[in-house]
Amino acid sequence: MSSDLTETSSASSIVISDTTSSDNADLATKYVAKTVQATCKICKSTIRGTKGVTSNYNRHIKEFHKSQYELWQQQLQFNISPGQKKITDTLTVQKVKPASTSGAMYLSNHPRQVELEKSITEDIIIELGLPISIVERSGFIKFMFNVDPRFKMISRRTLNRTTLPNLYSKMLDGLKSFCSMATFMSLTLDLWTDRRQRAFFALTDNQLNSDWNSDDEQIESNDITSENNTSIEAQDILKQLFDTISSENESFRLPCYAHTLQLTVKDGLKGLTGIQSSLEKISKIAKLSHSSTLVSERFEKIQICIPKANITRWNSQYETVVTVTSIQPSDLNEILIQTQHRDLCLKPLDYQMLSEFVSLLALFAEATIATQAQNIPSISIVAPSILAIYHDLLLEQSNTKYASSLCECLLESLLSRFGGLLEQMLIDINITEKNKNKRFYDLYKDLIYLLAPFLDGHFRLRWISSSLLSEQVQEELSNKIQQLVFEQCILLKHVNGLPATSANDNIVTSPPIQTQPLFNSTASSPSTPKRKSLFANLESKVMKKSKSDPFSYIKDEISKYLNDNDMDSMLLLNSSNNYPTLSKLALKILSIPATSGPVERVFSQSGFLFRQHRASMTRTTLQQLTMLKCNRDLL
Repeated sequence: MSSDLTETSSASSIVISDTTSSDNADLATKYVAKTVQATCKICKSTIRGTKGVTSNYNRHIKEFHKSQYELWQQQLQFNISPGQKKITDTLTVQKVKPASTSGAMYLSNHPRQVELEKSITEDIIIELGLPISIVERSGFIKFMFNVDPRFKMISRRTLNRTTLPNLYSKMLDGLKSFCSMATFMSLTLDLWTDRRQRAFFALTDNQLNSDWNSDDEQIESNDITSENNTSIEAQDILKQLFDTISSENESFRLPCYAHTLQLTVKDGLKGLTGIQSSLEKISKIAKLSHSSTLVSERFEKIQICIPKANITRWNSQYETVVTVTSIQPSDLNEILIQTQHRDLCLKPLDYQMLSEFVSLLALFAEATIATQAQNIPSISIVAPSILAIYHDLLLEQSNTKYASSLCECLLESLLSRFGGLLEQMLIDINITEKNKNKRFYDLYKDLIYLLAPFLDGHFRLRWISSSLLSEQVQEELSNKIQQLVFEQCILLKHVNGLPATSANDNIVTSPPIQTQPLFNSTASSPSTPKRKSLFANLESKVMKKSKSDPFSYIKDEISKYLNDNDMDSMLLLNSSNNYPTLSKLALKILSIPATSGPVERVFSQSGFLFRQHRASMTRTTLQQLTMLKCNRDLL
C-alpha cells in the first residue's frame, strides 16, 4: 500500500508523491527513502528532488514557467505581514575591521584598487603560477594590508567567475587579431594528458615579428598558443582543422627534427656492444651521486654535480658521460675507493671507449640543442647539420677502434631517415628500399630544407663551400639552391598578387618560371642567311634592342646578398630595404620551426600549473591559466 504525500511549492504548481512501499521500506536505503518525484501541474513533466528541499522545483518554475513564477513572487510579497521580522533581524553579524586604517577602503573602481587586483591576477596567479586560493590565506591578506591598508582583498569566487574569464576573452580577441594580421603562419600540434589522465591538445602559431623594419629592434619568433580540451569530437575537430589547412596549395607537413634525431640515436645505441661495460659504470656513478649521501658530499667538495640520465632523452645520457669523464681521473677514483666502490673506478681503456662515444654523439647533441632555440631561426639548421653529421660519421669509421659498431649503426640509421635530404644535396647514398624509413625518408626531401639555409645570413652558401663535398658537387648544389630561390621569389610575387617590377618598373602580368640555370646566358637562335635589299650600303644600321629581363632585379638582389659580409642570421629581415624580395621570402620560410619545441613548452607550463597539490583544478581553469600564461603579451 503506497502513501501519497503532497507538498506546496511555487503556488502549488508541483505535486510530489512518495511511492515507497511499506512492505520493503525496511530494505530501502536512507538515500532512496528521501528521494521523491514531482509532477509539474503546468507542463506535466517529472522532477526529482529530496524531501524538505524545494530548490529543484523552484528552479523548474523559474526557468520554464517564468510568468507564473513572477506572479507567485508578487503574491508572496503581498502576503507578508508588515510586522513580520526578517531572518537577518535575528542575526548579529560581526564585521572584522583592520587593526588601523588611514581611511575608508577603496571603492571597486578606484585606480589603486584596480591596479593591485590586476597585479595579483597577472603577476602572482598567472605569471608565478601560485594557486587562486592564495587570496584567502591569512599570510597573504596580511601582506597586502602592509602593502596598502585601504586595499580590499579580491575574493576567490570573483577571480574564478569574473576576472579570469574576462582576461581569457580579452586574450582570445588579441589572439584573433594577431592571427588575422599574419602574412605567413606555421603551426605545431601535440597532445598531452595531465595527472588525472585528462586529454588536451595544443596548437602554436609561429611567425616572425612584423616589426622587423627597425634595424635596432631584435627579431624574435612569437609563439602564440591555442589550447583546447579534447573530447569525443576531438578527432573531428582536428580533421576539420587539417582539411582546412590542406585546402591551401602552399600547406605542407614537416616532421619534428629533434624527434627524428632522437630516433636516429636510439637506433644507433643498439650498437653499444663494445663499450656497454664502461657506460654501465657511468650510470652507476651517476646514480650513487643522487642516492648516497657520502658520495654526493665528496662530489660537492670538488664542485661537481652529475646530471641524472633520463631514459626518454638520449642527450641526458650523453651529458652524464661528458660530466663524469671531465672529472680528474685521480679525484674520481679516490672518491670511489674511499666510499667502498672500487669496482666502479674508470681505467684508461674505459676513458678511451667513452671518448669515442662522446666524439660520435657530439654533433648530434649540438644539433639537438641548436634547433630548439626560441629566438632564432631553427629550420635553417637542419640541412647544414645533417651534412656535417654525415661527413663526421664517414671520417669516424676509420678512426674509431672500440665504438665501430656504434658508428655503423648511427650511419645506417641516419641514412634510413635523412637519406632523402642527402639525395637533394646531390649525394649518392647506397641504401635499399627496404632500409628506407617510410615515415621520414620522403618528408625530408622537401626543398624547404635547402631554401632555409640560404635565407639565413649566417649560412647562405658557406655551409656548402666549407663542406667535404667535391668541388663539382659544391658548384652544382649552389646553382641548384640559387635557382630554387629565384623561382620561389617569382612565385611569391605571383601568388600574392603583387606587381613584379624590375629596376626599370616594367610590370609583368604573367611571370614564367625559369628552368634554365640562374646566371647562364640564354642560347642564341640558329643563324639564317641575311635577306638582300637595294641600297643596303646607304641604309643606316639599326641596332636591335636587347630584350630586357623583367626579373633581373631578383638576380641582382641575390648576387648582392651573397657578397654581403654581414653574418647576422636576420640580415634579410633587418635590411629589408636593401633586399625587398628576399626579405619577404625569408619572412615566410624562416618562421617555420624545425621542432615541436614551442608546443612542448606549452605543456611544460600546464604541468607546472597542475602540480601535485593542485590536482583538483578543473579543466576550464587549467586551460585558462595555461593560455593566459603563454599569451600574456596579448593582454
